[in-house]
Amino acid sequence: MANTDSNQFKTAAPELVKRIRSGSHAAYELFYRMEFLNLVHFITSYLHEKEKAHDLAQETMLALWENRSRLDPDQNIRSFVFTIARNKALNELRRRNMFSHSAQTAQSLALLEDNSVEEQINALDLPSLIESVWSSLPEKIETTFALSRKEGLKNREIAVLQGISEKTVEYRIKVALKRFKNLFNYSI
Repeated sequence: MANTDSNQFKTAAPELVKRIRSGSHAAYELFYRMEFLNLVHFITSYLHEKEKAHDLAQETMLALWENRSRLDPDQNIRSFVFTIARNKALNELRRRNMFSHSAQTAQSLALLEDNSVEEQINALDLPSLIESVWSSLPEKIETTFALSRKEGLKNREIAVLQGISEKTVEYRIKVALKRFKNLFNYSI
């Protein structure tokens, strides 16, 4: 079941990019909600200042919207956005370094300029991340979740089909949703 679901997710990412590119506010909002906290976390890890990281994450998402016509559905949108965030963080650290030569600023600047950060950004592949969550789900939870989300069955129908209680169905769906939520909150 995981292979089928993975293929469906791989086709969903380019569709999301196409919709953002065409000006869909709903698609942009979905991506924004999925990635904003990840951007804040990423930038905070270098700036060590959450408020400024929040501002730069906002600027990054605004830059995505303003440059949506440049989006390529065949390219990784997460890499594109995190590259923008990296550049904004680098600019901020360079600005800070001009006024203050603190060891922390110099260290963060060196880390962000390192090619390994760029490699990590390029490795951000949403379908692969989603597939890793699907493959990490215990089989019973994966099956129950797929029946709910892919087949559109109601909890009562799933319970009858699998010979389990509705509470067990609810629990399994809750576990799966929690894993996916963690993916979108901590995937970088």
